[in-house]
Amino acid sequence: MTTPPPPPYPRSPDETEPDNLDNEPAESVDATDADTEAEAGTAVEADSGAEPQPDNLDKRRQRWLIIGAVVVAVVVVIGACTGIGIGAVRLVDAASDGGHRLLRVDDACQALEVRLNRVAPPGAASDPRERATAIGNENAAVKPFLDELTAGRRDNDRDDHRLLGEWTQLVDARTAYADALGRQASTGAPAFFVAPRNDRGNAVVERLEDRHDDCAASVRRLAAPDL
Repeated sequence: MTTPPPPPYPRSPDETEPDNLDNEPAESVDATDADTEAEAGTAVEADSGAEPQPDNLDKRRQRWLIIGAVVVAVVVVIGACTGIGIGAVRLVDAASDGGHRLLRVDDACQALEVRLNRVAPPGAASDPRERATAIGNENAAVKPFLDELTAGRRDNDRDDHRLLGEWTQLVDARTAYADALGRQASTGAPAFFVAPRNDRGNAVVERLEDRHDDCAASVRRLAAPDL
């Protein structure tokens, strides 16, 4: 008769049977995940508090430099446009003022010719005294024209002063000739008309003829009191 094997040795009441010997404990897995998340959070905090990299600083500087250059360019363009606008307005004003003065002188020239046609020319006189009187009458017809030039001239305009000076020279030369004719009538001394010239030696009569077409005929008449 065979004796049966003894029963297995009983376990201690304090020991527990593991449910699954192949799987890791849950506490170990949870601890590993927690460590990974902690490390990730630390890395994010480190990145958020870190100073900008040099490349980022260079890009920011370039951006601000570009913005500054654009602002300066806009200011320069606006200033240039403003200057051009002001210059254009001044040119227009000067052109309109110059055109107005030319029209005024042309009107004065036409009025001068009308007055001269109302008096006898010196060439129609029969003796030196009558010729001197005729020259004086013509000079009287020129006086309103000179007054018009004087009233319309600008203090800082050399051209206006030159024009008035040339007309005054012509009238003074005629007055000197009329005085010489008066002496000729009294003493018999011959009188001669001396055509005036400017400080450069140019004939004043030629310059006055070229200045205004409406005055050309009057200038030619006034330039020949001895004919």
